Amino acid sequence: MMSIRGILVLLTFLLGACATPTAAVDLTIRSNGCIPATVIIPPEREPILTIRNTTADAMVVSIPTMDRWVEVAPGADSVLELPRYIMGSFDLFCLTAADHSALGGDNPFLCVLEPAELMPVARSAGMLVIEPHNRIREILGQ
Repeated sequence: MMSIRGILVLLTFLLGACATPTAAVDLTIRSNGCIPATVIIPPEREPILTIRNTTADAMVVSIPTMDRWVEVAPGADSVLELPRYIMGSFDLFCLTAADHSALGGDNPFLCVLEPAELMPVARSAGMLVIEPHNRIREILGQ
């Protein structure tokens, strides 16, 4: 006969096994900025950045040299689609949506801010590395 403790352990295990898995994210926004400091997208993966905002504020992730940024609501997840054929290393900044807007960076079509403008107000600065890939062959028909 199973003890109460044994039943509780079994129940905890079964409930954990049935729980919805947490979606994997590339970048987590915390109150002091984004982690990890460097995000690497391997060649076999689609060029998207998955982001989770764990703060109570709307936050922005900006990649100025790509002219890309995304605002992520408090406690929400978001996906930032990156140019399909680009590769290399890019500065990545995390800052509050209020600071981003105050800098004039709320253009919905492109990121008009430069790294030098973002650095003083960013909660963190990091790197996005898109490893070399062969997606360009899609255009060349190879």
